Amino acid sequence: MRTTSLLLSLVLLLLLFSITPPPDLSQGLIAYFTFNECDARDDSGQGSEGQLIGNVRCWCGVEDDGLLFDGQQAHVVFSGTVNDYFTSSDFTVSFYLKSEAAMVFPQSVISKREACDDFHILDIALDTRLQELTTDFKETENKIYSELGPTLPSGSWLHYALVREGVYARTYINGKLIKTARRCSGIDLSNEAPLSIGNSPCVQTGRMRRFKGVIDELRVYDRALTDDEIQWLYEETPVENAQMDCVS
Repeated sequence: MRTTSLLLSLVLLLLLFSITPPPDLSQGLIAYFTFNECDARDDSGQGSEGQLIGNVRCWCGVEDDGLLFDGQQAHVVFSGTVNDYFTSSDFTVSFYLKSEAAMVFPQSVISKREACDDFHILDIALDTRLQELTTDFKETENKIYSELGPTLPSGSWLHYALVREGVYARTYINGKLIKTARRCSGIDLSNEAPLSIGNSPCVQTGRMRRFKGVIDELRVYDRALTDDEIQWLYEETPVENAQMDCVS
């Protein structure tokens, strides 16, 4: 009997020490747009701000409210410190997306680029024809993190994350690592363009259309989140818990 009690105590101790505490997901968070007030204020308190342009509406998101874009003129342009972190250093971008339309042309989702060319580009677009989130991440035509665009999963909502860590770049869908790319010399994204939703310069040239659908829970970090941290971030709001029908 005493032996059994001792074994049970040892098992409980092992279980106690094997439980990993959740990571601090506020560490390095330099901008956080929950969109819960139906605007684009920075809920991290770090001083960034988003301007809603065109027919941007309030809609149900994965966590309270999100922003609904009409695919025509609706877009958001961000000002403030969020624009200072897309250079040659590490960062993480995370957001939830729900598409409302299939289009022949790619739809501009997240962008930070000055022109529709091959210089200093971060451009994430929804391509329903290829069924992927194309991720253009390059300094020049030849200095590029290639083949980062993850395939779209089935279902309405999805969570996307892009991590740049040194010479590596990684994309995640719903908490899972999907693609990894490497450049020996790294890539410098530095440009004067503001971060935006639905406003890639390639919209003006006709190569893209504005995004039609809902964006929610946009976060930007000044560090590279680990695989485990991305999983923890997603598990806080899994897409299975999202409200699918905003009317009901």
